[in-house]
Amino acid sequence: YSERIKSRIWSNRYELQENAQRNAMEFAAEGWNWRNVTEDEGMYICSASGELVHPVHCQHLVAEESAATSSLERGSPVH
Repeated sequence: YSERIKSRIWSNRYELQENAQRNAMEFAAEGWNWRNVTEDEGMYICSASGELVHPVHCQHLVAEESAATSSLERGSPVH
């Protein structure tokens, strides 16, 4: 195969490591139980690329938003 074709068919060791780390994080968020995996319908969709994004990668955004909203609702001072 040409280098162009090889790069599209196979992942290099860096891509494999990155994918393995991402998969481990996602599977850990699901309690290491295959019955709890998030299906496509439960994923977010990246507006830039159209790729599916596992909810675990968005938790910090949701937590920050809800913390900011809840602290404002409780009347806490904003600095």
